Amino acid sequence: MDSRVKCTVSESLKLPLGVHFIVLKHDVETNVPRALKLAEIEHQYGINSTYYVQAYLLKDKNNITILKKMQDMGHEISYHYDVLDANSGDYVKAEKDFAYWIDRFEKEGFHISTICQHGNPIKKRIGYNSNRDFFRNSKIKSKYPDLVDIVVDYSRYAIDKYVYISDAGYMWKHITEPETNDFNKDALTIPIGNFRKLIRYVGERKCSIVLSTHPHRWERSKFKIQSKILIFKILRSGARMFEKIPFAYSILSRFYFIAKKI
Repeated sequence: MDSRVKCTVSESLKLPLGVHFIVLKHDVETNVPRALKLAEIEHQYGINSTYYVQAYLLKDKNNITILKKMQDMGHEISYHYDVLDANSGDYVKAEKDFAYWIDRFEKEGFHISTICQHGNPIKKRIGYNSNRDFFRNSKIKSKYPDLVDIVVDYSRYAIDKYVYISDAGYMWKHITEPETNDFNKDALTIPIGNFRKLIRYVGERKCSIVLSTHPHRWERSKFKIQSKILIFKILRSGARMFEKIPFAYSILSRFYFIAKKI
């Protein structure tokens, strides 16, 4: 029996020293009803997890109703931001967007204490590394001293050293430097493999774990998931080819937001 506490990101910051935890953290980039299915399964097993939700999804009242239902189960509902990419690195506009959506989440009844940036793998960036640079900015961080970003400064507040595991790219992997791997060339990504290997990998490590997933990509059907993986690999290969052609990559970058649907 695994003795580690299963909890939300915000709950993990309140645990006493010496306690090991497993945080289930989910990035909701589309398809809120599918996130609900996962939330219901977790609730059935007495697990509370954190769902980081893209702001545009709050424009749909049905999504808000579903997210409130998930929150009532004990899950943490918070903000999965990409304001720097949305504003092409303009910090003034990005901060205005961030402030608006933080307020919107709060008004809808979702208390925000932890946040998570979104990656946008095909976005062409000039003058910044990723959306993480937004909350790395000291002026912006000083305006939100009570917020903790799980991929920017979580290690400063977490009570225990942890292993960060993600299903990004349709493959389980251990990301050794999650807070700096957007610019740190020495950061390692350790492939884990399939779900059975993931369970073994987690079980072999006695430290705390942060497990990050993208529920909109999950499928019950093996055929469907294999088809999605194939499409993802084809599109990823195409994107890498376009990266070598400046004009084509600039055009592709304008439609970076479509990647979250895949």
